Amino acid sequence: MISALIYSLIIFGLVLWVEQPQLIPLNPLKVRPSPADMLEDWLKKFNWGNRSELNGKSALPRYKFYTEVVEVLLSLARRMGGNYQESLLYLRKGLQSDRQFEKKLKEMILGTWLQMGLMMVLTWAFISGALFIVDIKVAPLKLLLILGWQSVGLSCLPFLIKKYRQKFFADIGKLWKMLYVLNSLARVPLSRTEILQMAGVGELKLIQQKNLIHIVEKLKETCQRALKQGGSYEEEVKSLMEELQFQEKWHFELFEKRLTVIKLVLLAVFFLPSYLAFIFLLIGDLMTLM
Repeated sequence: MISALIYSLIIFGLVLWVEQPQLIPLNPLKVRPSPADMLEDWLKKFNWGNRSELNGKSALPRYKFYTEVVEVLLSLARRMGGNYQESLLYLRKGLQSDRQFEKKLKEMILGTWLQMGLMMVLTWAFISGALFIVDIKVAPLKLLLILGWQSVGLSCLPFLIKKYRQKFFADIGKLWKMLYVLNSLARVPLSRTEILQMAGVGELKLIQQKNLIHIVEKLKETCQRALKQGGSYEEEVKSLMEELQFQEKWHFELFEKRLTVIKLVLLAVFFLPSYLAFIFLLIGDLMTLM
């Protein structure tokens, strides 16, 4: 029963971890906002009219590629002057969408933790109740082996989540950074070569994910045409951003399905066998007494 209480507290802590932004804290001074919240608040308060703020780069909150895009705009403002408020507003809109996306991912991952934790609680509640009712002493080493096997399953979960999250979303993040920089600098009086260099389009060759190849190829064509013929590429970039947004939602669905498969496999390999192992141990001890 003690084990059940401990795991219940862990699950409750996970719930609080996800719902923290929505809860009203007892002491607001101790609540630390997330990097995404800090960056959005920075974007809200930033004033292009005050040039002294352009030197506040060290105070810029770090969050994914969004901070790098802001740094590019600040660097250009110091170098060439100009107002990039429209670009920051567009970036802030993307940041808000990203926060909602991350919240959905967080809730999905938490649901997986809750289900596995609940399975563990039920298993140990059953073990504790059975040992109490039947009054049979199972060797502590055997119980530790069951606990250890379940712990291995739990330790595999964060590793697998990190691996598949990297697989599904890392290349998307690279593309978002390039497109945001290109869109922000579309009307800046810089050479196309310098703009493409700032956007890091040279890293397109590193993107190998099959579902994104068509976007990569279109972006390459757009960049090559901009270099050879000049002119504006703004419409093409915005079209690619809409297409990438669709791909991101589709990858989210794939990640959700893969997470369901991972959960079922872990439950089947680590938790159900643990439950059955205790049943066999209990039956074996009962047969010995008879």
